[in-house]
Amino acid sequence: MKAEEGKAEVIYEVECTLDPEVVGEFDAWLPEHVRAVTSCEGFTGAEIQVPETDAGGRPVRRTQYRLESRAALERYLAEDAPRMRADGAARFGDRVAYARRVLSAAEVGPRLPETPVTCQNCGSAVTGRYCAECGQAGHVHVMTIADVTHDVVHSALHLDSRVWRTLRSLVLRPGELTNEFIAGKRERYLPPFRLYLVISLAFFAITSLLPEAGFLHVTEDGETVVAPIVVVGEQAERAAEKTAEGKARTAEELGKIAADPDLPSGVREMAAGVAREISGKAADNAAEAAAPPICSVDTGWGWFDRLMTEACYKIEQDRGRRLGAVFMDAAPKLMFVFLPLMAAVAMLFYWRPRRLYAEHLVAFLHVHAFVFLYLLVRSPLEALHRPGIPGGWLFGILSMALTAYLGWYVYRAMRVVYGNSRLLTGIKYVAIGTVYFMLLGVTMAAGIVYSMLSL
Repeated sequence: MKAEEGKAEVIYEVECTLDPEVVGEFDAWLPEHVRAVTSCEGFTGAEIQVPETDAGGRPVRRTQYRLESRAALERYLAEDAPRMRADGAARFGDRVAYARRVLSAAEVGPRLPETPVTCQNCGSAVTGRYCAECGQAGHVHVMTIADVTHDVVHSALHLDSRVWRTLRSLVLRPGELTNEFIAGKRERYLPPFRLYLVISLAFFAITSLLPEAGFLHVTEDGETVVAPIVVVGEQAERAAEKTAEGKARTAEELGKIAADPDLPSGVREMAAGVAREISGKAADNAAEAAAPPICSVDTGWGWFDRLMTEACYKIEQDRGRRLGAVFMDAAPKLMFVFLPLMAAVAMLFYWRPRRLYAEHLVAFLHVHAFVFLYLLVRSPLEALHRPGIPGGWLFGILSMALTAYLGWYVYRAMRVVYGNSRLLTGIKYVAIGTVYFMLLGVTMAAGIVYSMLSL
């Protein structure tokens, strides 16, 4: 009799009581987990149940696994269960409470027939909570204001828990996010490219609204914008004309002194010498004024020189406003070129043990995501660090502290990701940093030239 019971089908039931904050993430993870469990030897199927949640109660997810015998269950509990449970524990910790029990097939009984449901979005038959074709919930009702409020709060604060977990790891644990991604633990965090893209675009969008955007300098009158290209324009010409007129008047007065017979001969000779000197300088200035203006670009490439000269005059007309706007639009694209170059440079410094190029790229995406996050916080601090602003000195101290943390952060990320000694990491930190700023300078220079040619 006992032998027959050992061969009879059994039901292994796992009931999970959830923290409301992890419901979305848990529901996304559970089906894949169930598939992994049922792929183990001895399982014949499984069913996920979603009981109704009482008012004020915690959500429950119940999974009933069917195994061909109790012996198969005991083998699973001894060999596979620890590994399967570790994944859920690592993801959710104490935010999910588990209750497990073993039932017989007779205790569970046959499933009741389900009432067919048609998806209101695509018209397909729905056999579970969600449509297998489009993913919409099987039961849709008219949303109340409470539903709308919950959806807004959930979208703004919860975000599937991945955003806050990703940002916390990115900011407080340098290099850990990269190691987690490389190790295959990717469902818990935002993808590296998406993380970098969101933070970098937020930085460029917000800093373009600040009084000083780094690339441009806005004077106190709030109107004059000076681009990082100096062009001799009308103001400089007027200033030169006034200087020439002043020198001419001075030379004329000195000439009168030199011609006055009533003055001592020594005074007249000195006045005549100074007048000749001033007249000579005036002639030199006139020759320089007749020379081509500084806007004239001469590199030997006719078409390029012509376009750059035209760009210089356009910059002069609006004091660089258009150039600054074009450059800020091009900057995100420049970084998409720059980062892959730096990932290739990292391969040269970390060639043993050999790593895939994509691993270096992920490391730079994460570090640069933090850099843009740092710049995003530092920009308003710098804007507030001005004379006359109460507590401005405090913003300056915070800005310096953030900069110091950035320097340590990059070093620490290199140590964590690549595992070199402190000394070797320090040497590579300096070497890679030198190459980094050289390539960044070349990239920015290319960006300025591109922006000028786009005017």
